[in-house]
Amino acid sequence: MDALAEAAQAYVNDAFGAQLALSPVTSKALPHFILDKYRLWQGQLQGQTLLVMASREALQGSGANVPYLKHRDLVRREFGADVVLLLLDRASGAVRRQMIERRIGFLAPGAQIYVPEAFLDLRERAPAAALPHSENIRPTAQLLLLAHLHGQPLEGLNLTELADTLHVSIMSLSRTLDELEAMQLAKAHHVGRQRRLHMLLGGRKLWDKIQGRLQSPLRKVRVVSTAQGAKIGPLAGESALARYTMLGEPQVETRAILGTNWKGIEADCDVRPATPFDDDRVEIQTWTYDPQPLAENGTVDRLSLYLTFRNAPDERVAQAADELLETFAW
Repeated sequence: MDALAEAAQAYVNDAFGAQLALSPVTSKALPHFILDKYRLWQGQLQGQTLLVMASREALQGSGANVPYLKHRDLVRREFGADVVLLLLDRASGAVRRQMIERRIGFLAPGAQIYVPEAFLDLRERAPAAALPHSENIRPTAQLLLLAHLHGQPLEGLNLTELADTLHVSIMSLSRTLDELEAMQLAKAHHVGRQRRLHMLLGGRKLWDKIQGRLQSPLRKVRVVSTAQGAKIGPLAGESALARYTMLGEPQVETRAILGTNWKGIEADCDVRPATPFDDDRVEIQTWTYDPQPLAENGTVDRLSLYLTFRNAPDERVAQAADELLETFAW
């Protein structure tokens, strides 16, 4: 129950910026059956005296039965509390709706706080259904996770700021936060009307948890002829691997772009299909996410590059790819 009270304080603080400052209380004046049935904490909420009650045993139905209402009134009178809230653990939406209909204040960590005395009904978005463990992480979520692993300052950014940083749409970022919450990798919280990112894991712990569900961003490779290869995108493939390791430079340079940008690149860079006799051949990889936000000095990031070579049949390339992880600064 102490953990539940701590979760309640953390939830209200993270989601709504309020400090409950709960501390356990008791009273010899209360009937023994009240003290046997409930744990009690006292605190503050919006300048009012707050009393939080948590049942030591499962409440029947919605918890809004007549015995609880009588117990709440006894506790309110004893402590002179302005607000009394029932602390709920894993309360369903149906239970919470029933309590709202009966104007019973409650606090459900991670879901909602309802205070009828203060006309307060604040809730976070319901998290997306948990994804099956075997399901791959979607491209935009993968991009955000890799950016976090690379140390980009994403913590606390709102959807607009994240979209600008990662070059994706706000709608896509909203779905991504739902996905990361469902995987218990991040916790979106609200500051006013803004939904902001809070990562729960980082570094090697995060990588170990997600690497089996990450995908190679590479979808298609085209060998073209163009004099403007450097304008196309960051170095990728063996060209990038040669930058990070002792692998030799390939004869044909490789660049990476977001797949949906191909048509624009084709027109802007005077790209045409290459022949074996062209000296200005460039290999263009189209990716499921934009490699540019993660690029380092004109080269695709190490983790995305590793994922493109993770199952490489060439042993020397596979060894160079493993070196990317060995030298990565977790």
